[in-house]
Amino acid sequence: MTGRDDEIEALMRKALDGDRRAYAACLQLLVPRMRAMASHDLPAQHGHLAEDVVQEALLSIHLKRGSWDRNRPLLPWVRVIVKHKAIDALRKTPSAPHEPVEDHPGLDAPEVDPLAGLHLEQALSRLSPRDAALVREHALGGADPETLSKDFDLSPGALRVALHRALRRLADAARKEEEWTPMS
Repeated sequence: MTGRDDEIEALMRKALDGDRRAYAACLQLLVPRMRAMASHDLPAQHGHLAEDVVQEALLSIHLKRGSWDRNRPLLPWVRVIVKHKAIDALRKTPSAPHEPVEDHPGLDAPEVDPLAGLHLEQALSRLSPRDAALVREHALGGADPETLSKDFDLSPGALRVALHRALRRLADAARKEEEWTPMS
């Protein structure tokens, strides 16, 4: 175990005793390690899923942090969570290979839909007021994470989780809208 591992564990112990700053510092040190774990667990063609795996693992750690046995090392516990989240992400992924748009320079930019703003507002209206405001400020207003953290009174980690959830709900709402839209 490295000195950094000891520091992360000490911070998690303090966090479990109610120290919010220690919890934020612990997560800040854990995230790069978790990214490396997720990248290792995912096949190269699914490397784009690493950040989603980290976000899902962070959420699990937050919800299950009380189940960590303080007498055992923290990082193997985190490792198992990341590995399971990577497996879950791969199960949800279609078997077709991922091809970034950048790899196809011959594709022209799509035409702009004049009703796109209306559709976006309709989708945003299906979110809670807080989620809608968060998405508007981040995606449409271009607010940086520091500003969003202050505006919504969230730590950086909690902001990432809240934004991830809001965007997922928005995508789910858009998918449901597409499923129910009659074809002409």
